[in-house]
Amino acid sequence: MNTTNINHERNKMKLTLVKPDPSTSLEQDAALTEAQKQFQMRNLKKMIRFMKAQLKRLEKEVTID
Repeated sequence: MNTTNINHERNKMKLTLVKPDPSTSLEQDAALTEAQKQFQMRNLKKMIRFMKAQLKRLEKEVTID
């Protein structure tokens, strides 16, 4: 084997597959779903406030007529 082949063998990249730790991905999933729940709760509360305001407006329109 000549020196160029030896150097070429040394310079080859070694690729290693790293499996993700399942416990961290579960924690991330739990955190994500918790964030999604909070986001949905905020949206639902906004929707309820909007509907209450709309109902008040509609009730006023009915009583005026």
